Amino acid sequence: MHLEAWNTALKGFCKGCVHFSLAAALVFLLPCGAYTYTGDIRVEGAPFWLRPSVERSLRSVWNEIGHRSGFSGEERRALLSVVAERIFVGYSSSVSLSDSGVLVALSPVSPVAWAVEIKPPSLSAPAEEWFAESTGELAGTLSRMLGLLPVEALSWADVALKEAIEDVCAPLLPGWSPSLLVRLEGGRIASGSYRKDEKWILQISFSPKPPLVLAIVPSISSATLPVAFRSDLREKILRTLAPVVGLPIEWAAKNKLRIEALAAEALLDTNTVSNARATVDVSFSPEQLSPVKAEVESPRYSIRAWIAAYAGADGKYPEIGLHLGRNALPVSMWDMELYGEWILSANDFSLESRWGARWSPWKHILVGAEVSFPGNVLWYRLSVAGGSRSPYFWWRLSEDGDSMVGVGYRLDERISLELHYDERTEDKLTLKAISDL
Repeated sequence: MHLEAWNTALKGFCKGCVHFSLAAALVFLLPCGAYTYTGDIRVEGAPFWLRPSVERSLRSVWNEIGHRSGFSGEERRALLSVVAERIFVGYSSSVSLSDSGVLVALSPVSPVAWAVEIKPPSLSAPAEEWFAESTGELAGTLSRMLGLLPVEALSWADVALKEAIEDVCAPLLPGWSPSLLVRLEGGRIASGSYRKDEKWILQISFSPKPPLVLAIVPSISSATLPVAFRSDLREKILRTLAPVVGLPIEWAAKNKLRIEALAAEALLDTNTVSNARATVDVSFSPEQLSPVKAEVESPRYSIRAWIAAYAGADGKYPEIGLHLGRNALPVSMWDMELYGEWILSANDFSLESRWGARWSPWKHILVGAEVSFPGNVLWYRLSVAGGSRSPYFWWRLSEDGDSMVGVGYRLDERISLELHYDERTEDKLTLKAISDL
């Protein structure tokens, strides 16, 4: 607000305080009696958000008058009218009595047609568009809420006004705290009166309320894409969701679906996902360190490479593996994959190849059969696998009755530890460490 405007408002406030003190002293110096008024106070003419606080103040005064004697009903009514005008600076009052209670009609002495200006915080796209969309109708709503509130009334109605605006903004902008600033444009205040060309503006700015989103923590899980193809996907999520960092967690939760869609759209635009024709499913959790989990699966191809080492067995050597698969047409409503696997032993560079087919009757469950070379041995295969930081299980059973079993846990997107059982070897149970490439 301009300096002269604040000086005038301050003078009105001080004057109102003096008058209120005199009125309060007058009420409490009245002689006590047995009279008690049983009616209630009802206020008209004030904005709806201001009426409760006005009624509470008048009710306290009227109840005190009701305990005093020596005055007629008309005198009590006149006294309440005087107190109302002294307390509620900027309004003239008219008090009337009836059997149902007391009606106090307030009329603004110098009504003001307020303009509301929304000042958004400094945000990056697309968060700024989301904020603008949430506040699209806010200025009009608050202008109607203010009505013709006199400027002088801000000296005693500022708290109620801020609470009312916070109530309106809370469902639209959770996590944002509004701040109010009154500004005068188009004229000056002369001799305490306002010119007609003057324009009073209520400017509302917003600041984020803690807790805030401090960082994005992306993770990529895929059963069809190798780890080497995923690093650019994590970087893409970090760059795309950078505007989310610094936002209130409450507001990020309100825009959860938008944030997930934003990340998914960015991943679909990468060469890795588009070339593999992969599908993307993103999950965002609004926290201070917000995890963003993306499942990227190709409906046509599967590629996996790994290196493994064994502990607890002399006859087991490190190995390098490669899996290449191609999804075929569905069989009996199941997704079928035709694949080849090659496992190279590090000690003698002997190569084992497997050729097979597997189906997925349920998510994360695969069943199938494969032929292993050398030896031309038929194996039946079952595997149950989750994503990152989850347990997994697989079992291979040969046509000769030999079993191979693995029970493990994926520590992250790359590393997993596994208890490996092979019925064909002397050291049947070993610990296996696997790193995906």
